[in-house]
Amino acid sequence: MKIKQNKFIIFTFLILFVLIGYSFYQYFSVHFSYIQFYYEVKDVCYEKGNMDNKVCRHFRDKEDVKKFLIRDEPKKRYQEIDAITLTCEIVENTKFSLLQLFSPLLILIAFIGTVHSDFTSGMFKYKLQRMTYKDYLKTLSKVILKVSLLIPVTLLLVFIFSIFITRFNFHVLDEVKGRSVYESFKYSHFILYGGILCIIQFLLNILYCNIGLYVCKKNKNKIVAIVMGFVYYLLVYLFVYLIVYVVFINKILGIKELTDYFNISGYWFFDIQESAFYYILISFILALLSSLFIIKVYKNKEEVIVAHESQMS
Repeated sequence: MKIKQNKFIIFTFLILFVLIGYSFYQYFSVHFSYIQFYYEVKDVCYEKGNMDNKVCRHFRDKEDVKKFLIRDEPKKRYQEIDAITLTCEIVENTKFSLLQLFSPLLILIAFIGTVHSDFTSGMFKYKLQRMTYKDYLKTLSKVILKVSLLIPVTLLLVFIFSIFITRFNFHVLDEVKGRSVYESFKYSHFILYGGILCIIQFLLNILYCNIGLYVCKKNKNKIVAIVMGFVYYLLVYLFVYLIVYVVFINKILGIKELTDYFNISGYWFFDIQESAFYYILISFILALLSSLFIIKVYKNKEEVIVAHESQMS
């Protein structure tokens, strides 16, 4: 029964799990795509010494080949990967980064898919016969908290998999410091950084769930509710960026250095410690305001019942 009740949450988690697996596959496919070339060079250019072969045209002489074989030995390169860099690469530079655009949609699918049937199947009235309206709202709150944990748990799994793949290697090579994923604060305080990132995503997921709860009351069809939920998310996104930042903060107040902080779809990584404060603050405000709005929308039991009955008709 529990599985049936949570099938949309489980389905969404499976999508996220598959995305994690594919992202790791993508990373190693790209960074170790040279393996076949490596062993061909080793066989033809070094062991057989056939430097006239076309595979050897990238090297000046046999000594140059030897340097390549030592420097880029696949097993050595694999052992040099550290857990922090691997985690950051997966989150920022693989297909996993698509969640920056589509995580709101996945959260809406998980949440609306779980609670929408209450308003269309008659379950809503049945539940109110067994519990008070206040207790029913508490069950909805539990679903919000459960669904809001999906993305933080996904991020945690990426880190856990990276730890085991690298065999608990946290030694960062000097050459990594030139990569786009490197930032001194992130690497020096990665547990704190990761914890902040999970909190930010948890708060944003509460916003998405609140949007989902609002459209559940307004839309009879589940698919329409999901689509409208995503549309409302886009409207919130545009309002925060264009109205709050561009018009008010940028134009009226004249503060022009906060562009990234009001792009809520980009709250998947940050470079400097100060960014965390703005990201958490904005995420908290959005989660709080949307929660207060939902409390107002669902405060009147009779109005909710009327909305339920209109969907049943």
